[in-house]
Amino acid sequence: MNKTLTTGAILLISCGVLTACSQQQLPEQKAWETMEMKRVSVHDPSITSVKDKDGKETFYIFGSHLAEAKSDDLITWEVPFNVEYENPEDNIILGNLQENLKESFEWAGYDDGDAANGYAVWAPDVIWNENYKWNDGSKGAYMYFYSATSTWRRSCIGFAVAKTIEGPYAYGDTVVYSGFTEEDSTDGSDRNTNYEATNLKQLIKDGKVAGFSENWGKNEYEYNTDYAPNAIDPTLFYDADGKLWMTYGSWSGGIYLLELDQATGEPKYPGEDGTTEDGRVIDRYFGTKLSGGFHQSGEGPYIQYDEESGYYYYFITYGGLQSNGGYNMRLFRSEHPDGPYVDMNGKTGIIEKGDSNSAYGLKLMGNYRLDGQTKAYKSGGHNSFIITESGQRLLVYHTRFAGGEAHEVRVDPMEVNQDGWLVTMPFEYTSGYELKKVIETDLAEASYEFVMHGTDNEGQVKETQTITFTADHKITGDVTGTWQLADEQYIEITIDDVIYKGVVNQQKKTEDATEDTVVFSAVGENQTIWGVKKAGTK
Repeated sequence: MNKTLTTGAILLISCGVLTACSQQQLPEQKAWETMEMKRVSVHDPSITSVKDKDGKETFYIFGSHLAEAKSDDLITWEVPFNVEYENPEDNIILGNLQENLKESFEWAGYDDGDAANGYAVWAPDVIWNENYKWNDGSKGAYMYFYSATSTWRRSCIGFAVAKTIEGPYAYGDTVVYSGFTEEDSTDGSDRNTNYEATNLKQLIKDGKVAGFSENWGKNEYEYNTDYAPNAIDPTLFYDADGKLWMTYGSWSGGIYLLELDQATGEPKYPGEDGTTEDGRVIDRYFGTKLSGGFHQSGEGPYIQYDEESGYYYYFITYGGLQSNGGYNMRLFRSEHPDGPYVDMNGKTGIIEKGDSNSAYGLKLMGNYRLDGQTKAYKSGGHNSFIITESGQRLLVYHTRFAGGEAHEVRVDPMEVNQDGWLVTMPFEYTSGYELKKVIETDLAEASYEFVMHGTDNEGQVKETQTITFTADHKITGDVTGTWQLADEQYIEITIDDVIYKGVVNQQKKTEDATEDTVVFSAVGENQTIWGVKKAGTK
């Protein structure tokens, strides 16, 4: 995993809820000192952008282990010098980690449990909140939400705030905990997991949460990971009405959603247990359940509202993150920020005991190798998503490769198909990318590399097949069926009675390529298919 950074110390008095702290001091702003790179290794990349007065965007990605990078073109990146593990006392984002994240580490460990000989700060997300209120009455902050963890269930989510996106950030609060027990107990270390060491004790005392829930424990001494989440991987989004939400979770009891108070950054805990109209859990502390459960894989949730399509798109990654772990991204959507989020088959992805999660969610891609790629792409996942100022939809994720665990960031264009589903184009974003018109003679009587990505969480590389589009709209070769082009943009493919709907475009296979290649991406019954026109065909 990539580790970066350091230069500006944070000078502040840690004080829990930062907005209530009269002695708050903002860290001294120091510009990043960077080096330029064509490829960057930021694990679990979360993307955001900042516009200058002329509307030009600079893109930032933040990831696990406090890695980050920025770019003006999403192709060449600037990466801060140094690495976080060399100088955790002077981190470029959070200053002295042990001191400034003390409240989070008291629960989720510094040199404890799975974080022995260090700490684990994972999967941050940064968002601009114009309504955040500082002590001096001023408004507006970049909010850096992060997760800290010591075991696979004792974790917590906190946030820090800054006036500028490059920070450094001042600690705000720790807002969601997991892995706690009703009575004194331990989990992977000598540390007590009693809930009174979390914010629950005060929330219950203040009447904001209606007591300790029997659902949270398998018994008094063991956290219920079939029901309750692991409090990591927070991401934030605004809905169409301007409300701010946080979705989070990993494996364990699934993915949950909380609305946030924009003035303070604190969650609006439901307080009482309940259910949604469609029967999903509303937990008094954790919020509304979106998917998962019974420790099925599922992590890195990310939600983005798309005004043009009218949908909230919900991404999640299944499988294990290793190169052979079957890591793969899934997509659900909803017309409401709190769901239900459903896949192409109308299923929510709520897991019942004995279920397999591979049956839920549109699989965006599996493991593959296309012509010209030196290595197979494997375990692409833990993504974010952005719609740029120019309207381009982009999927941002890390990928591994055949032959090892090294990983790099990739940025892939996405388009919207005839039915409002996002489809991922086969090749990464290159300069000048746009949706180009394709006429029928560009497609007919040509052969294509063809990939059916399937719906399983599998670690093998998908076999690349060869098909031909005939002039009379038949598909021949390794797969048979029919094809149809509409509006010089949309394609409809039928294979084994499954209809795949998608987008035809022209892409460069690499940034250095001089010519475009005709490609298509289509989806049907939760599976993605890709086609790439073969060189030398008409």
